[in-house]
Amino acid sequence: MKRMIVSVVLAATAAVATPALASGSGSGGGGAAVGGFNRFESVLDEQQRLEQRGRSQVKKRITCTACEYKDGITRQNAGAVAQAVRGGSFELTKKDREAVLFFLKQRYGV
Repeated sequence: MKRMIVSVVLAATAAVATPALASGSGSGGGGAAVGGFNRFESVLDEQQRLEQRGRSQVKKRITCTACEYKDGITRQNAGAVAQAVRGGSFELTKKDREAVLFFLKQRYGV
């Protein structure tokens, strides 16, 4: 008798728990991520995005194969590149210019 009651309780628990977990209505996770955006992102993450954007623009606009600095940026010429960016020598939006200068500062200290 006791064995039958335990079996019924376990079967009922399994029958109720399985659909609840599969429905996605569980309470796990706390909803911190909404639409792929974590509302708890730190300032460091913003700096990483800015540096990544700067690196991308350097590759596209400054060190591409047809660009003025196609041989790359070194510590020796990084100051000249930063000055050219500030002077508007490259086709960069204001936001891209800021990102490139941030990248150059982080990477080369200029």
